[in-house]
Amino acid sequence: MPAADSSRHTDFPTTHWTLVYAVKSANGDEAARAMEQLCKGYWYPIYAFLRRSGHAAHDAEDLTQAFFHRLITENALGMAQQGSGKLRSWLLGMLKHLLSDHFRHLGTQKRGGGVPHVSFDELAAEERYALESQTESDPDALFTQAWSQDLLASVREKLREAYEAAGRREIFELLLPYLMWDREPPSCREIAEKIGSSEVATRLLIHRLRVKFRTLLREEVAHTVLTPEEIPGELAWLQGVLAGE
Repeated sequence: MPAADSSRHTDFPTTHWTLVYAVKSANGDEAARAMEQLCKGYWYPIYAFLRRSGHAAHDAEDLTQAFFHRLITENALGMAQQGSGKLRSWLLGMLKHLLSDHFRHLGTQKRGGGVPHVSFDELAAEERYALESQTESDPDALFTQAWSQDLLASVREKLREAYEAAGRREIFELLLPYLMWDREPPSCREIAEKIGSSEVATRLLIHRLRVKFRTLLREEVAHTVLTPEEIPGELAWLQGVLAGE
């Protein structure tokens, strides 16, 4: 897809697709920064997919490195936006394509074999993978779950930073359970007592936090699609993944 197509909606925020194009078309330092940002945001779902596909930890590390390297060295952009504008779908499709067409090369491309190292925490990757449910055997499903959890975590971190900047970090940490999807939050009365406020005021704090969270979540999802029309569908998809559908 020509780069011009990605700017059809001038009022739409710059997306993570911009990083994909920068990796291929930008010069030197800019391309390197774009690659680091892509890797930082999306390495774990890729690593988890490879591990659940049967690759050993050290092979998954090498394959993750090789995958990002091939975004630079091969015509990866020629495959972009062949229908869906969802970055997650494109990255997963690229990964499967490269594993299929270049498995022999990727499987033997080891560290130090000419592949520039992209920074990601390999130790943390395996520690996190060890915590994944072993009842889910489908690599695609694990990829989408990891993608969803990372997306939510990035939104929570942005909220944490905003509260910290306002000198309200402790308040955020007390309210954080109301942004978690996997466990029941404490009662409003319990939080009100810890804050030293009324239940009514605490409910208002929780409401405002959730409204801000939904706004930031929509913005984060917008970063991973090409047009605003795709946002509602992607939010619905995310809700379905989190609900275990």
